Amino acid sequence: MRYQLSPWIPSKRLALQWAAAVLAPLSFAGVAHAQSLGAIEQRLRQVEQKVALLETGGSARGAASTASDQSVSIDALMQLDRRLAALERALSGLISAQEQDHRALVTGMAQVQTMKGDTEARLDAVERQAAVPAPPPASIPQPVATAAQPLSADDRFGQAMLYAERQDWPRAELAFDSFVAAWPADPRASEARFQLGRAFQGQGKHAQAAQLFLELYEKAPNAPFIVDDLFALGQALTDMGPANSTQACDVYAEIETIHGAALTLEQRSQLLDRRLALKCPG
Repeated sequence: MRYQLSPWIPSKRLALQWAAAVLAPLSFAGVAHAQSLGAIEQRLRQVEQKVALLETGGSARGAASTASDQSVSIDALMQLDRRLAALERALSGLISAQEQDHRALVTGMAQVQTMKGDTEARLDAVERQAAVPAPPPASIPQPVATAAQPLSADDRFGQAMLYAERQDWPRAELAFDSFVAAWPADPRASEARFQLGRAFQGQGKHAQAAQLFLELYEKAPNAPFIVDDLFALGQALTDMGPANSTQACDVYAEIETIHGAALTLEQRSQLLDRRLALKCPG
């Protein structure tokens, strides 16, 4: 016995209700799925057109439709069913992608809120710390100013000799000059004047040095450093220029005549070299 299926054609209203039920979750899909939804809507319009054609054909033929027409209707329904199944799968994929995007968005927003809360907590801590006034700095005891004690003769002379050994001639000049002025009767006053002449010579003050060495020789001819004083006088005269070469030679002749027997080998060699350089007679 052969059974024939009566053609069942869904109404346009029912088909639209199915499409509305399937498309309802897509309201949250967002801009990222706009193109996919457009394609689906186009396919729905095509389905609606075919459903309309089926309805029109069914009403025209009515009960007199042949078996061939019923077969065509069944094939159309099966094709429609397959298309609706494909449409459901596409919608399911879109909904799944939307849910993943939504979960990612929720996770990102939660992280942002956590970072915001942490940043606000840190700012609050910094503001509270800044609001606490800093403790006043501990008072630093200031040294009590005491009147400078004047140097003794020994200290001043030792300081001046230290400057001379370092060849710090400006400070040596000041130190020896102040010593001679403060302690003129000190036994070391003559030596201080000799060192003062060396300080003049070291600064290129040759005339002042020569004058001081000459005065010292006239006032203290028997001083233990008098030979050094005469050598310094001859060198100062030489440094003053060729016009004073004759006077320098006279000084070296004085050394040879008066102090020749007491000269060391180094002093004799130095004396000979200087006289030869100036071409002194004798």
